[in-house]
Amino acid sequence: MKKTFYLLFMFIGLAFTGCEPMEDIHDEIDTELEGKVAGTVDSYTLTEDDYKETLELNFTTFNSVEDAKDLIPIVLNDVFPSFGAESSVKVNYNLYAPKRDEKDLVVYEATDADYATYGDDTYPNFDEMGQVYDLIEGKFGDVANRTLVSLTYDYYDGGVEERNDGFLLVDGEWIFAFGFTEDEYEAMGESYPNFSNEDEAETKIPIFLEEKFKYEPEEEGAIVPVMYKLYTDDIYDLDEDENTEENKTYSFVKYFIFNGSNWEVYNNVLVQSLQFGHDGTNWVPDNTIRYSLTKSDFGLIGNALIDKYPGPGDNASYFGSFDVRKSSDNYWSDEMLLEAFNLFLNEIAPNAEIGQKYVLSYAVYNGATVTMETKLIKTEAGWVINE
Repeated sequence: MKKTFYLLFMFIGLAFTGCEPMEDIHDEIDTELEGKVAGTVDSYTLTEDDYKETLELNFTTFNSVEDAKDLIPIVLNDVFPSFGAESSVKVNYNLYAPKRDEKDLVVYEATDADYATYGDDTYPNFDEMGQVYDLIEGKFGDVANRTLVSLTYDYYDGGVEERNDGFLLVDGEWIFAFGFTEDEYEAMGESYPNFSNEDEAETKIPIFLEEKFKYEPEEEGAIVPVMYKLYTDDIYDLDEDENTEENKTYSFVKYFIFNGSNWEVYNNVLVQSLQFGHDGTNWVPDNTIRYSLTKSDFGLIGNALIDKYPGPGDNASYFGSFDVRKSSDNYWSDEMLLEAFNLFLNEIAPNAEIGQKYVLSYAVYNGATVTMETKLIKTEAGWVINE
């Protein structure tokens, strides 16, 4: 009975306001009856319980992006049971993305004959990395998968310096892992050109990387392979004396990832994000990016279009809003707004793929300053309204 009276008064109220089309009214009533809401969550990170309890997985990772797309909706139904159509959640999850290290080791030092064969046959050194790769391919093209070649060679770069770098064969591809010079080991506090143990390497190498990329910082998520040396058991019998109990200097490869602030050991797990939207029935992957225009964004748009639209451009830059009054000399029509949004999105997302979606929120003046939203999608023809 209470529900009946509630709906009756709802219809009476709507009859007086008359500001929404009947289709929207029916949608609102359906939503109310179902107890669902259109919710938005900017960031939700999957928990251990989500992986192991809800999804019954053995690990707190997904093996592929497709697995994440298939399984995360189960979690969203559990965590956000009241969310319905038009809901949106950005989910952070762990993706298992292993980087392979060495299973075998070859230690080699380039000779004068190598420089003559693979270099420019003028000086006993290399002066292009292509020459170094030619040596690796020529000498070690038939080694087993995941063999690490620890190569010592002379390289000319404004002066001749001795280098010791790693070349790791993984599934037919040589992966370059830069090594350290004797001076660099000394700078890291080592008495010999090697680390005492793995823990020491994992502690000191991130500090070295921070300094190495100080003036040319890597992007967040960048992964760098590094070859380092330890004085340890001769597990591969490098000197071929059939004695693996003695100690030798060994080279190893370890990967490090930049988290946006610091370098840390890469543990074969990447933190990834996926946007999901609710279509009224199910949660589905949704690449929509929500963005609110700032005062500086209006300045960018206004300055770019001020020659074409002097009044509207200047007004948008000054007030940080679009004047949408048709009677105004500074009026922004729908066509002008779409032109502005194309200009803006091409500026902030020049590499956006076809099918990328945006929801732009922005201030407009229609006698009062209010916020509006426009949905856009990138097509071959540019950014268009996404109905």
